[in-house]
Amino acid sequence: MERILLIEPYYQNKFPPLGLMKIATYHRNKGDIVEFYKGEAPYLQIVKANKIYITSLFTFHYDITIKTILHYKKYIHKDMIYIGGIAATLMAQEIEKDTGISNIIQGQLLSSNILGYDDNINIDELPLDYDIIDDITYDYTAGDNYFVYTTRGCPRKCEFCAVRILEPDFVTTNNIINQVRRVDEIYGQKRNLLVMDNNILFSPKISEIVNDIIKVGFNGEKNFIYPNKFKIIMRKIKRRKKYQVDYIRQIYQAMDLIEKFYIRLQHYNKVSKEYLSVIESIKTSENVLKSLEEHEEYLEDMFDKYSSKTKMIRYVDFNQGIDARKINSQIMKQLAKVPINPFRLAYDSVDDTETYKNAFKLAVNNDIKYHSNYMLYNWNDKPEELWNRLDIAIGLFNKHKGIKGFSFPMKYAPFNRKDRNYIGEHWNNKYLGAVNIIINVTKGIVAKEQDFFYKAFGKDENEYFEILTMPDEYIRHREYFEQNGLINFWKELYHELSDEEKIYLIDVLCKIKNDRSILFANHPLAVKKILVLYLVNKNQCQKAEKTFQSIAEEIERINGRREAPSLAPDPKTLADIDCGKA
Repeated sequence: MERILLIEPYYQNKFPPLGLMKIATYHRNKGDIVEFYKGEAPYLQIVKANKIYITSLFTFHYDITIKTILHYKKYIHKDMIYIGGIAATLMAQEIEKDTGISNIIQGQLLSSNILGYDDNINIDELPLDYDIIDDITYDYTAGDNYFVYTTRGCPRKCEFCAVRILEPDFVTTNNIINQVRRVDEIYGQKRNLLVMDNNILFSPKISEIVNDIIKVGFNGEKNFIYPNKFKIIMRKIKRRKKYQVDYIRQIYQAMDLIEKFYIRLQHYNKVSKEYLSVIESIKTSENVLKSLEEHEEYLEDMFDKYSSKTKMIRYVDFNQGIDARKINSQIMKQLAKVPINPFRLAYDSVDDTETYKNAFKLAVNNDIKYHSNYMLYNWNDKPEELWNRLDIAIGLFNKHKGIKGFSFPMKYAPFNRKDRNYIGEHWNNKYLGAVNIIINVTKGIVAKEQDFFYKAFGKDENEYFEILTMPDEYIRHREYFEQNGLINFWKELYHELSDEEKIYLIDVLCKIKNDRSILFANHPLAVKKILVLYLVNKNQCQKAEKTFQSIAEEIERINGRREAPSLAPDPKTLADIDCGKA
């Protein structure tokens, strides 16, 4: 029996580490002790381990991934550490160079032989071990779902996408029915199904896949009732005892659940006093776990009796997006047999507009109500193309009654870089920063409400570029700076700029990131005046350190001195302005 540590670096992520969940299943099947940590485990836990698996995610998490690996390498021999995941596959040589560890798993873990075992188990096809999530306090926002694969890979081989390297071969893989039923038996039913395929529509078995999804309960009917929470927690405690891992947190979870239930029960007129007395005895017990186990069936019955019996629809989310180019009437009729929420279409280029519109129309005609779009930007696109795609999508959402929808702009970052600082050919860092500020207000999404969209992104392309050029502080606190008049003041000065001066201004704003002193350089007069507004923040205004009057007076003094040079650039120089290109 071995002691295994599974490690995920402490970056922010929505989904639990599916690869580690499969490795956990493999080792637990062997009778090994498995523990999961998010970040850096304590020394005493590390030195007890026989083997450590460290996963990796995006390459822009490179620094924190390396730091995590080196933490474990301090306390355990490097040959006992295995590194896998996305970044490990894409940057294997760099990781080996920076850590001195050669056990780097590239791509899918198709055989346990890679880990030094001779049973040749395809670990990639093993079911997920959801129990490891309970080892940590980190909240994966999408953690309580079924995660399934029906295919791996994607035949498209798009230049911007890493799937062609991570999963080079397109194959149909796991059986949905087996995956879902195993989760039900061990961990209890989940409400929603997340299908993680990269391009499921290339499967020749799409009809069979849809039928399997229906068979496991995703048929659009209200047939789901949340399972007994107390029963699920007690099952977790029993498994953790069996696995020889700590279960004290699960005991606290059970007691917290019982306490909240106890408070609720006191408001019921006809509740059995026996229920209340049992709970009181457990709360005062010297051995809480023993008391929980002694009254387990009784408490399960109590939770069953008084828990909500509301039936709900179970939804299917093809989470990695549906390829609009593969959608036709026949395929859409198949997909529409299951309750999809949301229906995620990729809309990565204005060149795909007609394809996107056709796929959206087919979905609406098949009564799909919930929609979402993945929109890549900062690749080969121009900034205005993002506005146009958002406007088209929002127009479609609002054209059809009863449709709910949102778009999800995704900033392109090359998968051979260790940061997110890449700037596309037609973009600059001022525009990228402005877009990021806008979408951060709504946690990354752009909703269907047109009023909000036009307010946030502008009513047309001209206003869109105007907003992107605006001081970041004004974008971030739009309502505040509208009320104190500074946005209108900025607009007046901006509209006085010539086209050449606007380009010059963008060049200055792009360089501020690395050299803020450029704000105080000797710029053309009109640019020098408007730059005064880029030195103002909300905190200064709230403390009256900066007022509309004082700012206006400062600009007037600049105007009176007229010491700045005029702008008479050569057209070639304008074309060559450095807007912060990577």
